[in-house]
Amino acid sequence: MYKWKSRSPLGQLPAFKKDPLAFLMEMEETQKPVTRFRFAHRPVFMLMHPALIQEVLVRKADSFYKSKPFQELEPLLGKGLLLSEGKLHKQQRRKLQPFFTPKHIQRYCDTMGRVVTDHTALWKDGDRLISEDIRNLTLQIITETMFGTEVKADHDQVGQQLDTAMEIATERIRSVFKSPRSWKTVRNKLFDDAVEKLDEVVYAIIDQDQGNQEHLLGVLKDAEDAHGNKMDARQLRDEVMTVFLAGHETTASAVTWTFHLLMEHPDCYKKVESEIENILSSDTPSVEETGNLLYTKKVILESMRLYPPAWMFGRRAKEDVNIGSTFIKKGATVMISPYLMHRHRRYIDYPEEFLPERFEDGRLLGGPDYLYLPFGGGARVCIGQHFAMLEMLVILSSLIKAFKFAPSSDAFPVKPEPLVTLRMNHGLKLHLSKKG
Repeated sequence: MYKWKSRSPLGQLPAFKKDPLAFLMEMEETQKPVTRFRFAHRPVFMLMHPALIQEVLVRKADSFYKSKPFQELEPLLGKGLLLSEGKLHKQQRRKLQPFFTPKHIQRYCDTMGRVVTDHTALWKDGDRLISEDIRNLTLQIITETMFGTEVKADHDQVGQQLDTAMEIATERIRSVFKSPRSWKTVRNKLFDDAVEKLDEVVYAIIDQDQGNQEHLLGVLKDAEDAHGNKMDARQLRDEVMTVFLAGHETTASAVTWTFHLLMEHPDCYKKVESEIENILSSDTPSVEETGNLLYTKKVILESMRLYPPAWMFGRRAKEDVNIGSTFIKKGATVMISPYLMHRHRRYIDYPEEFLPERFEDGRLLGGPDYLYLPFGGGARVCIGQHFAMLEMLVILSSLIKAFKFAPSSDAFPVKPEPLVTLRMNHGLKLHLSKKG
């Protein structure tokens, strides 16, 4: 274990806040399986060995909670699946799981394709902020597939409010001293206003539901616990908010980064375009056709290796525990960074290069288990990973089938922005021209 010392009372927190991704890669240079450092008074252990990560996420998962700083998202997500713990989390996951099995999500393929076609029908040749277009697509897809309704919400109603909430939550996650939520500071008020506006959208979704048991919302409304009790209004809101936000934000980020990488690697773009032209028999893919987009899938997987939306997550020890030969005291934080692990020179050759061929049959060639973690791992692995992969394939192939994309002449400089998810700091602007 490498012990990163600091004379500052804040420990390594200032360096992390200044440039989180550079901070992570500086730890990778130690080539140690564990690095111990401080965020002020809080001891933190960064795990950089796949076997140790597996130990925390699987074999000793019951010794850990979700990391305490991420509870800053609770006013937004409540006790939904992402933040809940213990028995409640297991109950929630059992209710949601049937809607996210590989077999079940196949039924959503046509809806996903139709949303893309409808959304792009009026697109004209020229420059577009494609990152916001993609977020609007994933927003509409999640509401139609999971909740059976159309929500006339766009970037102004959802995207900007989510941006505000995530930015302020990130500030609080990275702060030692922060004002209580009850204080009416400018930042607290901005956060509360953003959550209130997102609540309006979510409650509109709930109110429109007709109790259709084919959709997730109808099942959640009627689900009963072991005592025959149905969800109260707040818990239902938390579950819908979690699926609504987590179900579109991370996917939009991954597709946006994929487009960026394809623009930087025109040879790869041509191969993806050729594969799509050869396989798709109509404007959007069928389920069977998505299964044949083998190179396109490799491109998406490699994009998530370089820019994983969930770039870092943590666990907090609920008891004293040994991870490998490292003793973790109760209350200490263990951090796991897919961004760091996906670029770790010990395990990945040429880690900074974009090489889709390093994947085969959905797996990173030569990589041990729990090295590649775009969806996390263990019992809390992302419940929507199969849904997300299908959605990314449908969006990417449908857009490239319909349009020719090229870098914009006045595009913003592209730089990662590590908030709660790994975004692009100014979005992605591309030039497009309609085919045919």
